[in-house]
Amino acid sequence: MLYPRSWRSAVVVAGVGLAFLGKCLLDPRPAASADPVAKDAPPAARVPWQGSRVVGTPEPPPPYRPARVYPNATFKNPVMVTCGHALDRVFVADRPGVLYSLANKADATPEVFLDLRTELKTLGLRPDAKGVESVYGLAFHPRFAANRQCFVCYTLKAKDGKVKNLPDGTRVSRFTVLDTQPPRIDPTSEAILLTFLQGGHNGGDLHFGPDGFLYVSTGDSADPNPPDPLGTGQDVSDLLSSILRIDVDRKDAGKAYAVPADNPFFALKSARSEVWAYGFRNPWRMSFDRLTGDLWVGDVGWELWEMVYKVVKGGNYGWSLTEGPQPIKPGQKPGPTPVLRPDIELPHTIACSVTGGYVYRGRKFPELYGAYVFGDWETRRLWAARFENGRLKRMDDLTKPTVRVVSFGEDKDGELLILDYDTGTLHALEPSEAQGANAAFPTKLSDTGLFASAKDATPAAGVVPFRVTAEQWADGATAERWAAFPGTSGATAYPSARPLPGQVSWHNFRLQFPADAVLVKTFTLETEAGNPATRRRVETQLLHFDGVDWRAYTFAWRDDGTDADLVPAAGTEKVFALKDKDHPGGTREQVWTFQSRTQCLQCHSVRSEYALGFNLSQLNRAGPDGANQLVHFGTTGHLRRAAKDNAPLPPYDATTAAAEPKLADPSDPAQPLDGRARAYLHANCGHCHRDGGGGSVSLELHSKAKLEKAGVIDARPTRGDFGLPDARVVAPGQPERSTLYYRMAKFGRDRMPHIGSERPDEAGLKLVGEWIARLDGSKPTPPVPVPPDGVLAAALARPAEAVGLARLVAGPSLLPADRGRLLAAAAKLPTGPVRDLFDGYLPTNGKPRTLGSNPRPAAVLSLAGNAERGRALFASEGAKCATCHKVGDVGVNFGPDLSAIGKQRTREDLLESLLEPSRRIDPPFAPYVLRTTDGKTVSGLLVRRDEKEVVLRDTQNKEAAVPAADVESLQPSRVSLMPDGLLGPLTPQEAADLLDYLVGRK
Repeated sequence: MLYPRSWRSAVVVAGVGLAFLGKCLLDPRPAASADPVAKDAPPAARVPWQGSRVVGTPEPPPPYRPARVYPNATFKNPVMVTCGHALDRVFVADRPGVLYSLANKADATPEVFLDLRTELKTLGLRPDAKGVESVYGLAFHPRFAANRQCFVCYTLKAKDGKVKNLPDGTRVSRFTVLDTQPPRIDPTSEAILLTFLQGGHNGGDLHFGPDGFLYVSTGDSADPNPPDPLGTGQDVSDLLSSILRIDVDRKDAGKAYAVPADNPFFALKSARSEVWAYGFRNPWRMSFDRLTGDLWVGDVGWELWEMVYKVVKGGNYGWSLTEGPQPIKPGQKPGPTPVLRPDIELPHTIACSVTGGYVYRGRKFPELYGAYVFGDWETRRLWAARFENGRLKRMDDLTKPTVRVVSFGEDKDGELLILDYDTGTLHALEPSEAQGANAAFPTKLSDTGLFASAKDATPAAGVVPFRVTAEQWADGATAERWAAFPGTSGATAYPSARPLPGQVSWHNFRLQFPADAVLVKTFTLETEAGNPATRRRVETQLLHFDGVDWRAYTFAWRDDGTDADLVPAAGTEKVFALKDKDHPGGTREQVWTFQSRTQCLQCHSVRSEYALGFNLSQLNRAGPDGANQLVHFGTTGHLRRAAKDNAPLPPYDATTAAAEPKLADPSDPAQPLDGRARAYLHANCGHCHRDGGGGSVSLELHSKAKLEKAGVIDARPTRGDFGLPDARVVAPGQPERSTLYYRMAKFGRDRMPHIGSERPDEAGLKLVGEWIARLDGSKPTPPVPVPPDGVLAAALARPAEAVGLARLVAGPSLLPADRGRLLAAAAKLPTGPVRDLFDGYLPTNGKPRTLGSNPRPAAVLSLAGNAERGRALFASEGAKCATCHKVGDVGVNFGPDLSAIGKQRTREDLLESLLEPSRRIDPPFAPYVLRTTDGKTVSGLLVRRDEKEVVLRDTQNKEAAVPAADVESLQPSRVSLMPDGLLGPLTPQEAADLLDYLVGRK
């Protein structure tokens, strides 16, 4: 791949229009000024919306802005910037293979340093190549003043257009720089040092370390899907997916360079000795901290995460066992060293293509000193990350998201340059002119200007209601929606798959919203199931487009229903006691989660075009007044149409509205079953499960995907089969073998949808179950009765049968005696996939509910803990903490000593480790699995490994020594020795007490 994302190949996907393989180049924030018809199409019968106070943000604006430098320098396709200090110049690489230099003066213009397209003299050595594909990296020898040497990394094109990966098509070459003004590379001086496979993700960054050796980044040389098809991520026998370290001043036999003897795999016969670290997908830009010598790398992720690493010798960074914290191909053989966690993990809600930066060591901004400054190519955000005790302490936005950063540079004084791909210009940080937060940002719903009466849900003049065709499941809550566009502005509908005005990137955005548009949704919940008279408002969500960025806010309604208050950025939750005659005891708990602002944007993301309800396919239906909403909003000016040449088109009428996409109504049995089920999945799952949408599996559940190509039908699950027989994502004719159906039916972790609901949707399950059953022409089978007591336990032990029995519990038709028998048997189930199907239906008998097998972190973090009670829990037999850990004189010294854990870990970080111990394992406590030549297995912590023996320590703190001659294999495990579920028996309050005790250990 040429750049951080796979923009090299654009394809038409499933009739959607122009989309991209892997991470496509969607411009997430079209400029508000790009609406070409707002001023040309006066609305009819339109009351303007005025008086909005949803302006700015409740947080302070970023402290810096990217100011352009070198105003006379513009590049067409820039991919790299570096500073050649010995030449006192700035160097920029342009994609087709041209290196330029800029003199150190404000009015400098680009001067050619090397044109690989025309000057390359070694191309004749490769009869299978027809030219240069791209240039990636440039580095100057530490003793450049004496030897005039520089090093360039570039790739070649294959003559055969069908060849995707050209063997040895990526080159690292040495060149001599002529002593001319301006300086030029002598193209005849090229000496090819190192080559490796050219393909999709090439890496190609070059830097000399403080040790004088050359470091080279390499990717997995493949397109995004399927992930790591060459299986190179964990393979150290090749040069791919690695950081290489070579000595360019010496030569080993048969090589144009030497390998330093202290490289980590120098003596490992099965490894390439050049490898310094491995497990990278597409390392896009690395740098050395000029003060400490630490090597920092930004690694572009796949479907869910972006990663930043402080790279250590021999480090294994996971790909493609993992993508950051997310398992990807857990069944493959791991590399020879344990997987290390990212130093920074960025979910795809805030980043989609990380660009590695530098640790700031300049003088201009003392407040930034020591922070790692980096950015994201797609979302255009820049951050300063600060660490304490080796862990991320804070990560602040530096600027508004305006620069598509493809590379950073560092001048001789440690000041940073930022290269913008979109404009082809160079920038530097300057203090922002805006200071302070928007103190007027509303903290009460009644102050937003959206409602004439918040208490009565009466919208303000100009705020209009709208309806959607396919509703999202929200644990039985119903939703009302409104759109608020300032004045008489409107959203503009563009033809799909075309660039927006003033934008460089191609994408398939259909609607462009005016600045300060607000979309509103209020949830109402019945406090007595089936009784509409008991409805109460619970939450109102706002989606605000500020003209550059989309932001999400949520307001929690007060118990008296008079108003709603702005929820903190981190979110919160509330527990309701609801009357439900079908639940044991007639009352059930319902947890309502007010999502964090980051969680909101996991669904309202760039790939889903942010607005999940106010879009053409959802609006194309009758509205509150009975008229088609596209036609109605076209008449009022809330929705305008733009032609291909940006000239205005007439408003929608019946004919043009019928030509737009339209979803089936999942609740209307008169409509086709396939359309209804696909619309349901689109509304509840399709915003994540789409190309680049953040779903952790490669499948498409949005309505536009062609089902046969969506990775769903008869596809084997890659994230667990939950014990289902011969499981498939969707097994045609057999819902009980379908993990999609199972995930919809369960409680807790891994349920679907995983954001916005805690309980299964019985109507949705019936619809999707019938759809799956009929995919092979079958008819749905009637529900089976509850088996007799003698065989009930055996039936529950079979996950496929347990799914059907759980549906009986959820339905209203089960006799009370049968319901009681079934729930009594389910209560005895051990923690695991089958119990997860019943967990939310089980009675608590007045006792506090324990965390169980699917704990919610918010349930613990929202409570104040008691450290003294936590101390007693730590030492108790029930919690089992002291079995492996010590605090002071209490406990056993097997796992990490927790005596000062509060100094190193935050409350949230500690809870994550307690709930998910295998997610991040500190290297000294990584378990190993040893297999002996006679077939025995030994596991434990690695105490010692030498030429004589391997010594492991097990969970009983006993050591086992195995002679080296008897060791067949020794592999690190990704499963922690600390078992899952240790907090399951604790109540949320008890867990909060234990957490408070540990946080206090300073």
